[in-house]
Amino acid sequence: MNLLAQFAQKIVKAVSSISPFSISLSDENGFIIGATDPERVGTYHLPSKEVIEKNDYVIFDKEKIKNMDNVFEGIAFPLQFDYKTIGVLGIIGPPAQVEPYGLLIKNYVEMMWQETFHQQITDMETKTRETFAQYILLNEEVESQRVEQYCEMLGISYGRKNFCIVIDIGNSLLNSAKKHISIEMLKENLLRCTYEAYACSDYSLCTFLNTEKIVMLRQVKTVEEYKKLLGKFDKQSRELIRLFAVYSIKNPCIAAGSLSGSIESVNASYQEAENLIRFAKERDIEPKILTNYHWHIVLEKLPLYVSENYRETIQFRINAFMEHEHFSELADLFIIYCENNMNISKTAKVLYIHRNTLIYRLKKIEEMTSLNTGSFQDCMLLYLALK
Repeated sequence: MNLLAQFAQKIVKAVSSISPFSISLSDENGFIIGATDPERVGTYHLPSKEVIEKNDYVIFDKEKIKNMDNVFEGIAFPLQFDYKTIGVLGIIGPPAQVEPYGLLIKNYVEMMWQETFHQQITDMETKTRETFAQYILLNEEVESQRVEQYCEMLGISYGRKNFCIVIDIGNSLLNSAKKHISIEMLKENLLRCTYEAYACSDYSLCTFLNTEKIVMLRQVKTVEEYKKLLGKFDKQSRELIRLFAVYSIKNPCIAAGSLSGSIESVNASYQEAENLIRFAKERDIEPKILTNYHWHIVLEKLPLYVSENYRETIQFRINAFMEHEHFSELADLFIIYCENNMNISKTAKVLYIHRNTLIYRLKKIEEMTSLNTGSFQDCMLLYLALK
């Protein structure tokens, strides 16, 4: 079996570190593919064929091996995987000394080989998920047939609505791995935390897109189901942040995109989540848990959608205010006033100033803008302009 050959020397090295006996590993054709003595690798070992045919261990004492080439005193055991004999383990030494340890070493070799094999399968599945995520999220156009094949391979339901969650951890992965465990083990733990936080019995895909981002594609049947999940998003994301902190992953930025009608078009949901993360970093929004389902995010983004001509009209109208030597201070004061529901007493308390001082400064703003700071409509105009 080719996989046995691939891992043979690794297994020999591991067994040699705990066993007082030299060993060899032969494939099903009788060729030595791993040995404590590396010069034996690649040579033909005739007794291996006998062991495979009998499918039982064979003792090779001095009398039996006296006319055999490339055979040493010891015991040979068949190696099995999935109930099939796939090779032979030879343990070299006087049979009486070898026999008490023979089955123990054989079982250890089989267990180690199976663990190595299953780890390789796990690694292949992980790589496949990452490749698929990169394909559907980083390309605006994808081939439906190829997507469907990936879905079948990964056990993902094809034809459902999807939305994308992006978890940006920056360079925390590399920094945390240095302090704790290997990167691969850390990635596995972080993905497990993500499944747990979002209670994903219905997830379609969760994987690292790169060292800085985890992406999760969630599948829903209806728009109402999507809204229900968004309603839980804040609480679940806070739980994820708490779980990540155990692994020294600090200040992740988490965003959920809009609902896409198919998995082929989920790139749009991913891009929306990415834009939300970029926006939160630029505006220093806290906490960095974001969706367009949040009214405060919609409000923060609103000024960006005002047309250039409209913006120029407002700026021309408040030009005298913008050129005032204390513009920055007065603008911050006005924004805080608006965000405290235009409440004089509350705003003065937040700013640690006397209410009369606040009223005086608001009057100065009124003089320069001709706006009424007691009017919601007027304040809304200036607030959007300053934001």
